Amino acid sequence: MVKFESKMLDIIEALHKSGLLKNCIISGSWAMFFYKEIFEGFIPPIATTDFDIFLPNVSRIKEGNINKLLIDLDYLRDDDSLTGKTKYYSKDGFEIEFLTVPDRTMNNVIKIHSIGIGAEALPKMKVAEWNYITVKYNGYEVNVPSPASYCLQKLLINKEREEVKKAKDIDAVKYILKYVLASKKYKEEFIESFNSAPKKWKKAIKETIEANELNTLIELQ
Repeated sequence: MVKFESKMLDIIEALHKSGLLKNCIISGSWAMFFYKEIFEGFIPPIATTDFDIFLPNVSRIKEGNINKLLIDLDYLRDDDSLTGKTKYYSKDGFEIEFLTVPDRTMNNVIKIHSIGIGAEALPKMKVAEWNYITVKYNGYEVNVPSPASYCLQKLLINKEREEVKKAKDIDAVKYILKYVLASKKYKEEFIESFNSAPKKWKKAIKETIEANELNTLIELQ
């Protein structure tokens, strides 16, 4: 069992009970856990206690009790006094964060009143929504970025990450890319998604690919 897998399952169950599971995408490193369901021999390279819940369409979220459910799991809630951003912490350091994309206000944190939490708004999270997949796990249907979208998003934001996280992300991308490029479906999706990306995002992705000498089939010139 992957370390903290039981905690992850508890969160998935809480999301299901709250009605949020169908309207969220599990992003960040924990998305990789579910790729073992689609790639034979895939071993999730997860070594993080951060669990990111991406809410791509805030307007679809109806009133729910996710706050109570997480507190019932012994998570401590923390709301940043300056930004209003909400995080949950377990006593052994597991951390839950909610993410979304900016709305017309362009605020860095969006208050989702229906569930009473503040989600950090990150423009580049949009990549995770380009192509997401639904994976069956333990009786639940879980949305995660497709492996192609996962790699592109990590390549896009790499220069903005802390040095230690940069290296970990590149190692993960290298591992996932082996499976992506071996799959006709995901290889085509990877190239097509890159080609349809905004010009500035393409440039950032190319720079990361070149700096790390990655084999991606993307033309760097």
